[in-house]
Amino acid sequence: MVVESMAKTTTFVEDDLAELGENLRRAELLGDVVVLGDVLAPDFRGIGPRGFILTKEDWLAKHRTGDLKYEAFERSEMTVRTYGDAAIMTSRESTKAFYKGREVPGGDYRATHVFVRQRGRWRLAGVQLSPILPGI
Repeated sequence: MVVESMAKTTTFVEDDLAELGENLRRAELLGDVVVLGDVLAPDFRGIGPRGFILTKEDWLAKHRTGDLKYEAFERSEMTVRTYGDAAIMTSRESTKAFYKGREVPGGDYRATHVFVRQRGRWRLAGVQLSPILPGI
């Protein structure tokens, strides 16, 4: 993992965000709506790999209903950059997932997570997933 800021030094904030990113990965894998609900900002927006948009409630519902289930969820090539009360985490995500019982095609994505500090704590304001095409 690479952690960098404008000063190109690792800080406790970036370490905390990297840990938060790992907690989010684990919560996604396990479908933990309590952790996800706590970390997602009220106005969270997620953009899926095919361009669809999900609100916080939509994101939680896919787990609450059991429609989305992960068999595997790994993250690599992670970088974190901070800009005051905002931060961007980029990574490669490799997943094996099923939606309503059907395997989700693809499984390898570039992910961009946008965090904001609200009332002294970091929240996930948005995420965008882009599929990595074979051969790239």
